[in-house]
Amino acid sequence: MLPWRSAALALLLVLTLAPVRVSAQSRRPGSGLFQGPISLGPRAGRDFENHAWSLGGQISVPVGHNLELRPSGDFFFPKDGDTGWQANGDAALHIGQGGGLYAGGGVAFAHPGGGETKTGYNLFFGLSTAAPSERLKPFAEFRWTFVNDTSPFRLALGFNYRLSD
Repeated sequence: MLPWRSAALALLLVLTLAPVRVSAQSRRPGSGLFQGPISLGPRAGRDFENHAWSLGGQISVPVGHNLELRPSGDFFFPKDGDTGWQANGDAALHIGQGGGLYAGGGVAFAHPGGGETKTGYNLFFGLSTAAPSERLKPFAEFRWTFVNDTSPFRLALGFNYRLSD
């Protein structure tokens, strides 16, 4: 898939799923496009195809009731080879009332150690074990990144910390 198509697909997903409420008079928190406090946190994982450990972080920005924008980035430390990195522009859709299960996708910019940066896309699903009201939310995420006809499976564990109430 061409880079601009990946970005367009991610943007279309966000615009389609995000219920935007337009109101010139309302300035209450959660009354516009952003529906809650921002959270951020670290994550660590394993790329099973490339035999690499990863360390990174993500930011979660609630948009609508069940949708979050999730930009993230990771460094990869393969057993044999140079350190690489990946930056992601993802969106996650929470499933069900508690919002513990989620699935999503988005654009990926992957730079293997010693290589050139390639554009692709991500698909993922995960589970957050904390109640929606909790400030600290641990998660486990299963992720595939599709770049150049490869799709390595990755497992990531981490937590998000809500910055405000």
